[in-house]
Amino acid sequence: MLEKILQEKQVELPGAQQVFASNTRIKQLGPVWLSLSAAGLVACFLLMMTPLIRVPDPVLTLHFVAGEILARASNWLPEQLGGLQAATSAYGEFFGLLSLAFLCYALGALLVRHQMVTENQRVVRGLIWLGTLLVGSICVVTPAALSHDTLVYASYSRILSTYHANPYFVPISAFPRDHFTIYNYWASAVSAYGPIWMLICGCFGWFLQPDQNAYTLAFRIFALLFALVNLWLVGHILQTLGRSARTVTLGMLLYAWNPLLLLESGLGGHNDDFMMTFVLIGILLAAGAEKRGQMLRPRGYLPVVALLTLAALVKFTALPVLATYLLFLFCKALRQVTESPRETLLQAALRHWRAARSVLTWSLASALLLALVFYGPFWLGHNFAEIITSFKTPPSSLYAENSFMRSVAEWQNQHLNEHNGLLDLLSNRHFWDALTIVGIAFCLLVGSTRLWRKPTTRTFILVALATLSLVLLVTPWFFAWYLNWLLGLGILCLPVRLNRIEAALLALVFTFSFSALFTYLFNGNLFGSSYYLISLFTTIPPVCAFLLTLVCWQAGPSEKTGAKEL
Repeated sequence: MLEKILQEKQVELPGAQQVFASNTRIKQLGPVWLSLSAAGLVACFLLMMTPLIRVPDPVLTLHFVAGEILARASNWLPEQLGGLQAATSAYGEFFGLLSLAFLCYALGALLVRHQMVTENQRVVRGLIWLGTLLVGSICVVTPAALSHDTLVYASYSRILSTYHANPYFVPISAFPRDHFTIYNYWASAVSAYGPIWMLICGCFGWFLQPDQNAYTLAFRIFALLFALVNLWLVGHILQTLGRSARTVTLGMLLYAWNPLLLLESGLGGHNDDFMMTFVLIGILLAAGAEKRGQMLRPRGYLPVVALLTLAALVKFTALPVLATYLLFLFCKALRQVTESPRETLLQAALRHWRAARSVLTWSLASALLLALVFYGPFWLGHNFAEIITSFKTPPSSLYAENSFMRSVAEWQNQHLNEHNGLLDLLSNRHFWDALTIVGIAFCLLVGSTRLWRKPTTRTFILVALATLSLVLLVTPWFFAWYLNWLLGLGILCLPVRLNRIEAALLALVFTFSFSALFTYLFNGNLFGSSYYLISLFTTIPPVCAFLLTLVCWQAGPSEKTGAKEL
């Protein structure tokens, strides 16, 4: 409307005419700048190949012809920077290029956010898809790796398909002559993943040769495919939630072009994208059921419960999302029979708990039945004590990685005379496990008040995001690729201008997706003996971003005027 008025008043407002012409030129250049940001993102990942290849790996040696050819584009990068060792220089170049990739990512988001790209949304989204495919393909054929998870998956594959053993009770070390035993750092440990992922690993074992190149390539392609599926789901969920076309495009870009997600999907080959696919499909069905007014009908909530349960049967970390959804159903069921709008959740629960009994009973029964169906075949022939032990013995249940607990343990190792009651407590795994459970309970308790006031799918996503964020901040076992969980949920909270908490959580998520990369620098000995500082570099920046946004946030125009999103 403003542009139309300015066009009509050109004679009366010559200054406004110049401003209008300038804005028009900027918007015409918007697609060009977006293409440049996409090209910059692709170039950063292409140049990243050589530094990654130069990082020494004691057990993993990959040979991909396509990757070795592409790596020639970055052979000119110096092997040593400023007299640093070759490995240290490689990690420094890797981190620098990844930081530039984040700048390209931010530029693309700003162009869409500030409406610099006003062309057909299909064209812009096509560019997003193209950039994602190019970067993902580069990552897939990169003949280097930052983790050995694909070899761990390969071990489970061999246990199931070759030796017909049970990965929950038999480790790969039971077969010392197997090709992958020497490559697996956790060869003596049983599986920590859910039965659905074990079945996927078993399927790979039926048609893959015992070769690290074949398994790495297969799991990378698998992870990238599901990352692309998740990109489509993110856009479709935002559409179903009623977001504008620009917000949908922004959400797709923020998800697809995040350098950490691209790195951990195409290069890492982790199973987190596969887990998030079930979560996102569940959220999509929940949004659709809410739109049709069928949220509390069995055909509305049972498919969602089933999908969130399946996600937990890939990785147990999806359980907080399932718990949040059950709490959401409980609040929504009580809300429909509440007589007074001033009634609290506790009052409604005491008076009308029967209204939610049916929903919770069927939901819990469905979740338990699914768990039994998938776990049952693995538990046959084992007693209860053995089953419990299978959950307690994986490394992720015993040790610490890239966390506050690991920082304290490293400090104690370097300062043997620093032992005291507090340090001993903070280096105790049971303490951090209990703190994680208390944190989840706290988030659900606080979130229940918000779900009670506004029982919507958006609120459910927000509470689930807050819960998982707290889990990743205090968990004793942390890796960078876990941020995929938060990115998938955080972007669904767009737009955030209407809510202080949503804006703060989104600031936490994006800051965390960058700071988590410091785990690679510490593991690469870039900071020498100062490994105990790792938790300060990874968790303090996102917490500060959250608090700063919470304090400095100001309501957007829509909240002040009461207008709806355009």
